[in-house]
Amino acid sequence: MKKSVFFCGVLAAILSVITFSCESLSGILATPSLSMKGVGIKSLDLEGITFNVDYSITNPYPVAFTIDKLEGNLLQESETYAKIVTDKGISVAAMGSKTNSVNFKIPYDKIISMAKGASSSSSKKALPFTFDGNVSLNLSEALGAGQNLTLPFSKSFEVPVIKPSLSVSNPKIQLPTLGDLKSSLVNGGMNPVKAATVAASILAGRNLSSDTFDGVDLNLDLNFDLNVANAGSAAWNFLINSCSLQDTAGKTLANVSPVGGNSISASSGKIPMKVSLNTLKSGNFIVQLLNKKGSNPTFVLDSGLSFPETSYAPNLPLKYKKEISLSSVNITR
Repeated sequence: MKKSVFFCGVLAAILSVITFSCESLSGILATPSLSMKGVGIKSLDLEGITFNVDYSITNPYPVAFTIDKLEGNLLQESETYAKIVTDKGISVAAMGSKTNSVNFKIPYDKIISMAKGASSSSSKKALPFTFDGNVSLNLSEALGAGQNLTLPFSKSFEVPVIKPSLSVSNPKIQLPTLGDLKSSLVNGGMNPVKAATVAASILAGRNLSSDTFDGVDLNLDLNFDLNVANAGSAAWNFLINSCSLQDTAGKTLANVSPVGGNSISASSGKIPMKVSLNTLKSGNFIVQLLNKKGSNPTFVLDSGLSFPETSYAPNLPLKYKKEISLSSVNITR
């Protein structure tokens, strides 16, 4: 009986050592891991689409190691479009994780060119891409000199076949009749004699002095067209979020509003725009407009693009700026 108890005690001790050793070995054999999110659109401009993908490296070791590099290929239908090498020498803290972001831009001209040679009709609306590669880790500090680890990754995503273009055309001011203009000037605070002289000068196209509208409350509209087009075949929606007219210093002269609808889903379209001006706030600028000389204003637009047939977030920001030449403003009398 005593021998049996002794044997059981020895066996329990051996099993506890084996259990401890396995747990320790499991910790030692733990390896860094890679987590990569899906590819998203970071930004748009009138040259191309900038994509981004976030990835995270987890370090199970009690000492830090470094990311030697991320290296990958952008593949379009198995053909390499571009090679990407980035993130050299970034440290991952002991028992921690590090999140990085990789950005790459694909120009619209290249997108349109690839879509023309696409083998399927669906690829003419959205091109299939793959970001394929690996992250190389330098584990010398953690496991000894010369120890490295390579973590592979592969992410598929779609590139909408688009090429947006924006332009401004037909800036104009429609002046009222002589009688209506004179009445507006008088109602705005100008004495009748001066109002008659100023009204006649405006309609005759004579140069006005910078103080012409001092103390006068008069409204005047500047109108122009915003032309919107998509040279690609992807379904899209263009939306005006906000816009303004700014001076050379970037100061807002006046807000700009669309007349009617503020969106376009067709391949091309025109949105009438109106700038409501008041002489009390913008008298000097109105004088420059009517004289057709001075500092040109800049039309500043914040718009959004959506691609309803893709998984990308709606209303992706697209900014546009265009200087409007005062000499191009048509004064209709």
